[in-house]
Amino acid sequence: MVVTEKGKKIKGLEIHGSVSVRAPNVVIENTRIVGVRPLDTGLVSSRSTGLTIKNTEIYSAHRNPTTNGIMGSNFVLDHVEIRDVVDQVHIHGTGNVVVKNSWLHRNVHYANDPNWNGGPSHDDNIQIVGGSNITITGNRLSGAHNAAVMITQGAGKVSDVSITKNRIGNGGCSINLAPGSRGHINDLKIHANGFEANQRFASCAVIGPAAYASNLDANYWITSGALIRLSNGDS
Repeated sequence: MVVTEKGKKIKGLEIHGSVSVRAPNVVIENTRIVGVRPLDTGLVSSRSTGLTIKNTEIYSAHRNPTTNGIMGSNFVLDHVEIRDVVDQVHIHGTGNVVVKNSWLHRNVHYANDPNWNGGPSHDDNIQIVGGSNITITGNRLSGAHNAAVMITQGAGKVSDVSITKNRIGNGGCSINLAPGSRGHINDLKIHANGFEANQRFASCAVIGPAAYASNLDANYWITSGALIRLSNGDS
């Protein structure tokens, strides 16, 4: 489905395939979007502004190493379940994204992934490669092998990211801050998140350069209530 009508409302459908949103202020509600083949543009592609998706389920019925959930910028997810894809949310471009009250889980992972030269898949619940004004709050994130939230700045500068009041687990480390050559991630807030202790690297809830230690506040281990400290990722 290619949406080109401004303000289009899509409600109560089951779509087998994908949705490419190319008009502003589109709403997708009470809908199921089911992938049926490998797709490198995401089951939902946000290519305009003001997209809202709520009370909706997005998944691939054909698990494969290529398909992501939603890709792009300028969208809101509210009470959305995304599963059986590599990255549930892949943010690039300008940003302006809200992910709230949603369940991102059951990532596709391969020990020998053809898209990674036979190495393991780099699957994340949320991957941010560029953009600003990004809010991630009130979600449950689990099932990723690489990270629940991965920030790389691989496609552009990242800034103004708020990660608050989520339940987060899995990943090598659950939140991975890897700013790379584009410099410091400005206006980053990681606050009051509860972490499950099931990372591949023990006790590694958040990893990043030591300069980000002050960006963490009131994050805790769910089982013990102990506060989270930044794991040093300078090396």
